[in-house]
Amino acid sequence: MKIAELNSTIAALYLMRRDKRVPKRSKILISIAIGYILSPIDLIPDFIPFLGQIDDLLIVPALVGMALRSIPKKVFEEYKSKAQQVQLTKRFGKITLVIIAVWVVVIVWLVRVVLKFIQHTV
Repeated sequence: MKIAELNSTIAALYLMRRDKRVPKRSKILISIAIGYILSPIDLIPDFIPFLGQIDDLLIVPALVGMALRSIPKKVFEEYKSKAQQVQLTKRFGKITLVIIAVWVVVIVWLVRVVLKFIQHTV
């Protein structure tokens, strides 16, 4: 898959995530790929030269490719044409806020756990 096609493919995957014709495995992979794209936190931070960008270039296309293997081609083509007609920026904005909120909760929880651990060891 070409990088230029990735945006329209991801938009199509986002739209088809609730379609009953799409297998559950694909829906899970779609959710992970979209969450990873929209997440401000990467597995390998972007400030690390070369590796920070490579994880984005490998993980997202791999997840999308795995999701596409089990989606019927007719269904995918239907949603790809819909994705080209619909603007998803407002919905992605709301999803981004939810993902950021989840990460904030996780980080606060981790900080509390670390602080408790430090207090018990001192």
